[in-house]
Amino acid sequence: MAEKQVVLDSPLPYPNHGNTVAAWALVIITCVGAVIAAVGFDTFHWPIVITGAAIMVLGIVAGLVLKGMGFGQGGAKTKYKHH
Repeated sequence: MAEKQVVLDSPLPYPNHGNTVAAWALVIITCVGAVIAAVGFDTFHWPIVITGAAIMVLGIVAGLVLKGMGFGQGGAKTKYKHH
């Protein structure tokens, strides 16, 4: 019987380690929202907590939109596009 040799090619990680516009926008906006929500939670002002949570959701949406526009990992507008 003939033996077949199977070669598994593992993909190399991107050289930018996730440092993209989309990732940074998501992190910064979400952190600002978390700080606002924490201040509202600490001072028992629930409208501020809800505002902070809404800002965190907007951060996620902004990150996804920027990724869709090509500013995310492997996107057309990032410095390193290929593995």
